[in-house]
Order: sequence, then structure tokens, then C-alpha cells
Amino acid sequence: MAANTTAAKTAQADADELKPCECAAYDALPADLTEEQVASGDCEVFSTGCTASTERQFAPGHDAKLKSALIRWGALGLDIRRNEGGVATSASADKHAKCYAFARMVAAGVKRAQDKAAEKAHKAEERAARKAAPSKSKKVTAKVGRATFEGRMDGDHFVYEVKGKERRTLKFQAI
Repeated sequence: MAANTTAAKTAQADADELKPCECAAYDALPADLTEEQVASGDCEVFSTGCTASTERQFAPGHDAKLKSALIRWGALGLDIRRNEGGVATSASADKHAKCYAFARMVAAGVKRAQDKAAEKAHKAEERAARKAAPSKSKKVTAKVGRATFEGRMDGDHFVYEVKGKERRTLKFQAI
């Protein structure tokens, strides 16, 4: 009889100690929103989607979930909020992560993602500049049949002029 009451007391104590997972307190909003847009719900809110309850600070694996969310939101430049008892505090991903063991990983991940985005934008600009630049065709001399012509290469084709008309051929021998 005593064992049953002890088990019931232990189960009730365990149920009382459950609290929401720490990662459920975080969400992110685009940084350029006004207070009216946030209050009206006209904006997209990014969250971890966590509904777990645990005795510890994080449910199993949810520390990694929060770390990756902070890195992703920090790289996107979102306004990250931590909600505690109805009060939302806004800060950068680095500042929110400072109280956790993975703070340096968040800072490094955000920097790496921002550098990668900047490099991608730089390569896109270079690609656009190359496309916009006039193509510089190099003069090539080739033998077509028995005659020798001066022209240019266009992919696999040799392009040359005969009597004022442009001709293309795949059958040529470069000289």
C-alpha cells in the first residue's frame, strides 16, 4: 500500500516540474516591420515550432534546433525575440545565444552564412557584367575546302565572309 502512494506522489511531483522547452520562447520577424503590422498579425513570424515540455532547459535535441534557428535567422537579418512571461526582448542572434554553450557556434555560423551570401552576390554581379560586356571575337585563320579564310569562332562553328555574305561551317581546319 505504501508503495502505491509513493509512486503517485512521485508522478505528481514529476508532472509539476515540467516546463516548456527553452527553444519555444524564441521567434523572429522581418526587421523592417512597424508595431502596427506586428500587432495586427499582417507579418510572417518565424518560430521553432516547439511544443515540448521537459524537466530540463531543453528537450532532447532542441538545443541544436535553437542553434540552427538562431544561425538561420541571424543570417537573414531578422529581428529575433525571446518571449518571457508575455514580455518580448529583441536582440541579435549573437546576444541571444550568449547564455548558452553554443554561443560561439552561432556567431561563427551567422558570419559564415553572411560571407557565403556576399560571395554569391559578388559572383552574380561578375556573371552579369560578363554577359553585358561585348564579346571580343578573336580573329582565326582556317582552311575551308581548298581556300583559306580569316573569321571568328562561334561555339563549334567557324564564321567567315565570302563576297560580303557571312557563312558558317563545321568542316574546317584551323591554321
